[in-house]
Parts: sequence; C-alpha cells; structure tokens
Amino acid sequence: MPDESTEPLRDFSVLRTSDLDLTRETMRGRFGLDVSTVQPDSFFTRANIAELPNLLLFFASNSAPITVSTPRSRRAHVHFCLRGHATLTHDRRRVQIRPGEAFVCSTGRPAVIDLGADCEELILLVPVAMLERTLIGLTGFAPRAPLLFDPEIVTDDPHYTGLRELVLLLAGRLDPAFSVWPKATLEQIELACVSQLLYCTSHNLRRLLGDGDAVLVPSVVRVAEHFAESHCETDIGIDDMARAAGVSASTLTRAFIKHRGYSPSSYAKRVKLKHAKSLLESGAATTVVGVALRCGFANPSRFTQDYREAFGESPIETLRRRRAPRP
Repeated sequence: MPDESTEPLRDFSVLRTSDLDLTRETMRGRFGLDVSTVQPDSFFTRANIAELPNLLLFFASNSAPITVSTPRSRRAHVHFCLRGHATLTHDRRRVQIRPGEAFVCSTGRPAVIDLGADCEELILLVPVAMLERTLIGLTGFAPRAPLLFDPEIVTDDPHYTGLRELVLLLAGRLDPAFSVWPKATLEQIELACVSQLLYCTSHNLRRLLGDGDAVLVPSVVRVAEHFAESHCETDIGIDDMARAAGVSASTLTRAFIKHRGYSPSSYAKRVKLKHAKSLLESGAATTVVGVALRCGFANPSRFTQDYREAFGESPIETLRRRRAPRP
C-alpha cells in the first residue's frame, strides 16, 4: 500500500479497515453506495471525508479491485484519479481514467464504478442545490431542465486544470479545525470549484454559459442582446429586437437558439428579471408592483411567478431581506 503519511485529507479519517461489511454499511448509510469485491480476502480500504459548508471532499484507497454502484445519486460525483485506474459505466457509456484524469457522474442517474487494485482517488460530491445556485449566479436565471453531464472530462482543457488544482489545494491544506480559511473564504473556493466544473465539462446546459469567444457569436445576436439590456425597463418583444438587429424575427430566433441555446424573448425576460432583482436588492424599488411595472411586466402576478422560477424566492422575499435590520 502507498505511504499513508502523505495521503490527502488524512486528518479526516473515516475508515481504515479490512472489514467489508463495515465498509458496505458506512458507504450505503452515508452516500447510498453499494460496495462489492471479487477478492474479499485481500480487501483493505482507507477513506477520508471532509464535510465542507456545501460540498463533500472524499479520498478513497483500496488494496483489492472493488465495484461501487449507486442507483440514483443525490449529488454529482467528480472522480479524480491519483493512482491506478478506474472505469465508469454510466448511461451506456464506459469511461476509463488513469492518474491526472477525471470523470463525472450526474445526479439521479445510475452509475457503476470499477476501481482497480491499489487505486486512489479524490471525489468531489456536489449537491443539486449547489449546482443550481451556481448556474443561477452564472446565467442570471434558473434553467428548467435538470443538469446532465457527459461523463468524460477533457483533461487538456485549462478549465479542468484549474478545477483539479483547486481540489488538490483543498485536499492538501484542509484540517479538522478549518484553520487555513475562514468559512466565508472556503465558500468562495467551493463556488470556484463548482463554476470550474460547469465550464470544464460537457452538459446539456453548457451553451447557457457562453463559449467565452464573442467572435463566434454573430453580430445580430450581440446587437439584439445589447438592445434588450438597454431597454430593460421597457416592454420590448422579439420584433423590436429583430428590428434593432436588422433581421427578421425568425432569423434572429434561429441565431439565438444555435449560439445561445434559448430564444430572444427568453433573453429579454432574463435581462428584465435581473434588473428587477438589482432594483429590489439596492433599495431603488419599494414595492413589488412598482418594480414589475417599471421593468415592463404588465402582470405583477406573472412577474412574481417568473421571478421565483429564476431566483428561487419571491420578489417580496428579496425586498424583505433588503429591509431586514443588519446585526
């Protein structure tokens, strides 16, 4: 077995055992994972688990080949191979990783992971709520579709390098007293990890994040977006955006769907909702009806519904939080 003195998260030890039944009970109880091995006589495992404010970081090492399966995980699992090899079977896909490589398992989907003898890995577990909050922060609204990852991660992507280095930094510096970083700082590191994950992976909502290269986006899309942003307090529609861009409404819609993954109308609504939220949070608006009308929403009830879907709370809750006395 490798030297334990240098293993990640060694101060967060949960298991040091050759007891397969104990390992099964612990993994099933804490994570809903089923563990099995065809070599029980040579089985030995080490597991270290750090519970962060929003995420879990998990180091695992095993002496014998094992199989880990989950019917429907409540978290996304990102597996970083440190030693040996591992193979994921997920949505009829098989992905093998070796040191320096990684794969990701989506929430709510069955997955089977075969770990070779002497395999070591770091696993970042991300709850659905954290994925959703991060997506809202990056895009300005809550997508209605569940997030589904392609399991294979391209490891020569600089975004992946950034994610891996952040995770290794956490694993190497965390201690049980969390003395290195205050909680507020740790939460920002967590947020950076999840943001990097969303940018370095392929998933069904990836286009909502943009491609980082404005040259690839047609000028008609950027002109229409600028028009919507400049008229965030006006009840504009797709015809107005199309006239500003100098194309037909159907041409603009096709361009938005292809390059942004949503319609021009959805973008205009997103801009107005973000502006409404800014007004409520800054104190520039004092009533929900007032901010709805100011931002071009003729129906305050529909505005409240759209706002809740976008930000996970009602506009009155945002307003009350702004008015609440600070400690």
